[in-house]
Amino acid sequence: MKQIFLIIAAIISAVYVSAQNDSISRDYNLEEVVITATRPLSKLDNEGIITTVVGTPLQTLETVNELLGYIPGVTNQNGSIEVVGKGQPVIYLNGRKLRNSSELGQIPASKVKEVKVINNPSVRYGSEVNSVIRISTVKELGDGFSLDTRGVAGARHYLYTKEFLNMNYRMKDLDIFVGLDYTNSKSKGSRYDIQNYWGSKNRNSTSEISAIRRNQMLDGKIGLNYSTGSKHCFGAFYQHSYKPIKVNTSGKTSFSYNGMKPTDSDVMRHEKEIYSENLIDAYYSGAWGSWTIDATFDFLWRKNNANQQTIEAITDFPATDIALRNKSNGRMFAGELHVARPMGNGYLRFGTEYTNTNRIEDFLSNASSIISHNNKISENNIGIYGQFSQTLGLFTLQAGMRYEHINSNYYENGFKKNNQSGSYNEFLPSISMVLPVKQTMFQLSYSRKYNRPLYSQLSSTVHYVDQYTYETGNPNLKNTFTDNLSLNLRYKWLMVMATYKHIHNRIITVCTEYPTDTNITLLRKENSQNDANNIELIVSAAPGFIGKVYYPMAMIGVVSQFYDIDFKEGIKHMNRPMVLTRFNNIFKLPENFVVSANFNYRSSFDSENIHMGHTWQFDLSITKTFNKHWDARVSFNDIFNTARKNNMTIFSGMYEFNTVTFNTLRSIEFSIGYKFNTAKSKYQGKGAGNNEKERL
Repeated sequence: MKQIFLIIAAIISAVYVSAQNDSISRDYNLEEVVITATRPLSKLDNEGIITTVVGTPLQTLETVNELLGYIPGVTNQNGSIEVVGKGQPVIYLNGRKLRNSSELGQIPASKVKEVKVINNPSVRYGSEVNSVIRISTVKELGDGFSLDTRGVAGARHYLYTKEFLNMNYRMKDLDIFVGLDYTNSKSKGSRYDIQNYWGSKNRNSTSEISAIRRNQMLDGKIGLNYSTGSKHCFGAFYQHSYKPIKVNTSGKTSFSYNGMKPTDSDVMRHEKEIYSENLIDAYYSGAWGSWTIDATFDFLWRKNNANQQTIEAITDFPATDIALRNKSNGRMFAGELHVARPMGNGYLRFGTEYTNTNRIEDFLSNASSIISHNNKISENNIGIYGQFSQTLGLFTLQAGMRYEHINSNYYENGFKKNNQSGSYNEFLPSISMVLPVKQTMFQLSYSRKYNRPLYSQLSSTVHYVDQYTYETGNPNLKNTFTDNLSLNLRYKWLMVMATYKHIHNRIITVCTEYPTDTNITLLRKENSQNDANNIELIVSAAPGFIGKVYYPMAMIGVVSQFYDIDFKEGIKHMNRPMVLTRFNNIFKLPENFVVSANFNYRSSFDSENIHMGHTWQFDLSITKTFNKHWDARVSFNDIFNTARKNNMTIFSGMYEFNTVTFNTLRSIEFSIGYKFNTAKSKYQGKGAGNNEKERL
């Protein structure tokens, strides 16, 4: 800890560089006088990087999901949003936490005011939050009925469709809203696995697997919001999600040891899964004198029923029929209270959070090698934090401390497992400083975080992959601790983000022998015995319009870990860095046409004890706006079909496990949207227990 604060002090003393504010320049002619007005495009505050969207070409993009792929430090990999080096962020829309990523595809980019990226969250956020994206939309006034709907049809091997409908009725202080979202898709893919084991008897197996997957999703929401002037507002909504999935798989496996003749087998598998979720969310937000109070309550329950039937035909042996059923139920209650008031040239903020979670998993198997079981996890989590901020001249300081108490109980087949249960108490500090030096803005921050294992990672359920490969979690997993030190700076239209992380008890995937059959490889979650150090450097450039028609944005990043593992009775250095390159281009053409052309590249790299192959793709889209109500768009995704292949190799002990997957992403997509009297919803709830929702 002492070394980290010495590093902070050294960086502060070194940050004297000249620069000027990032801006967009516009020229206006008035009786032969040219007036140039400027305004910042992006800026730093004591939390993160704020990018202005309203009034910029970013508003011409179709949805928020697409928009986030243009924000510094953020990547959009075919709809999956990540903050570079931080994984998937927690996303807030007007203060409300988004739980369904499909909602990002329902919000037009033209409604967005600004986007804030927090790559080192303070104690205000839960201990497991590694990055945050906060989206604010423009405020549109007016009473009456509004409607926003969009239909999407595309082809990727098979046809797929997406439809969403948002309706809103506003009458003075009352706001009633309804949302519907439906997706229907079918896809196919294949996978090629190679396993090598060097031990008392060398083993080798190869598998070729192909699958056809059918997904549907129906999501509905209804709620209301009521404001009593500008000081108090409250609201609630109910949301239901229903997701049935069907997967048909066929494959061939060849297994041999010590160079003997391989044993071949054919596998046919049918999987059916039904997932449903219900959420009730309620909130209050108000001002009492100089104090502001925000309270949120969530009640969530989930059900997931999965059935799998596998038929194996092994050479010279009768076929076997394996039936697996996994039924899990989860329930969570959460409440949050946040209080703040001005203090000097800053503010004082404190709050508390409470979550109560229960998850039951019932697993049945008719195979003698895979044991049936019943698991239950019950947890109570309490978090308390205090935070203050002060501005002294040009210097702004924000500091805080978070305390979390967790009481966890693990049950197996009705009996409590004391060695897998326990209580945890953690103190988590954070500090952030913003300092302008001449015309350059610096932001330096430190935080300590810990990540709790997902409930699926704690599960002892054994998942059948193929005849010689099983996969499971680990109820004995410990929390992962991370110390984060970040430095962000802005110079003109250039943004630089640098991060150092020290990771302890990292959760990795290891390969071991299955207890009842040494010919079977068991993929299992474990805590790493070695600590890891990560360094991330990202440079983003947005120079503005070139010729008032062309708007480029570029980003290049390097993420490297320094991590050693035990492999084949020696040490293997997993230090190959990942290089990211993104080049986005927007062309504004006559007749309200907008063309977007985007290139993304990711080099091969090491992450944990896994080596990942490189990938790249090029996307093109054309959008036409007809009037204030209608717009249409055609998109060509992964035009050269280069992103379909992904290569991954796990190194663990005496095992090497290589997987190559082929999932076609190349597609053509057409969408058409209609909106009428749309306005920003007045709902201001932030959601409670968001970390537990993700774990559950």
